[in-house]
Amino acid sequence: MITLNLPNPIGEEAWGLWIALYFFLAGTTGGAYLLSVLFYEQEMVRRSALWAFLGVVLGSALLVLDLGQPLRFLNLFLGGLHPGSVMWLGSWFLVLSGVGLLWVYLRPTAKGFQQGVAVLVALVVGYTAVLLMQMAKPFWNASPLLPWLFLASAATAGGALLQLWHPDERVSRLVGVAALVEGGVLLLHLIWTYPAAAGAILALLAGPLAWVFWGFVVVGWGLPFFLEKRNATLAALFTLVGAFLLRYFVVMAGQV
Repeated sequence: MITLNLPNPIGEEAWGLWIALYFFLAGTTGGAYLLSVLFYEQEMVRRSALWAFLGVVLGSALLVLDLGQPLRFLNLFLGGLHPGSVMWLGSWFLVLSGVGLLWVYLRPTAKGFQQGVAVLVALVVGYTAVLLMQMAKPFWNASPLLPWLFLASAATAGGALLQLWHPDERVSRLVGVAALVEGGVLLLHLIWTYPAAAGAILALLAGPLAWVFWGFVVVGWGLPFFLEKRNATLAALFTLVGAFLLRYFVVMAGQV
């Protein structure tokens, strides 16, 4: 298996940078597409559909890379129907959303079709958290809030990506609200999972993962609020950094 991890002395882990990047790409580009369907005209929807399609393709490649054996990924499609498997369902969500996004980009489509694809994209964004919750790790499954945390983060990151390309005051306001929701859900998740995931939470607050957790809180969450009216571009960039840091520490903390 090919592995690559940011500096982190927590010991051996099954999932690392590739999975965090996959979650980041799916959340950010998927969130951008969802918001574009709500707030933008056809051309911006097409552009965000292309971003999201590339995010799905690259994210899937990272997933296969992490598996180490591409045939294991193909088995999800060739091994029959397994609707009770989160991995099987998520793989089909990826394929169907990818096809739909490519169609939106290549062909003029009605708003209803774009919204249908948006539902599939939302399922992909939420599925990444549900996948973690299937594992026997308290930080991932002791609270039901992880999918909502990922969806709120997708709204902030996707909105930040859109703001870099086509600023819109409505999206800016939504990003601010979504960031507040994201922070609140994260706090509730930490409280909910304690003491079952005490080791993971201590690692985040004052242990080997503190650098990434507080990096998210200060740089990726707090600083964008301060910069929003002063430098919107820089605020958006820091928000994207925070979106990655959030997914990285969630992935790593579950393995403490």
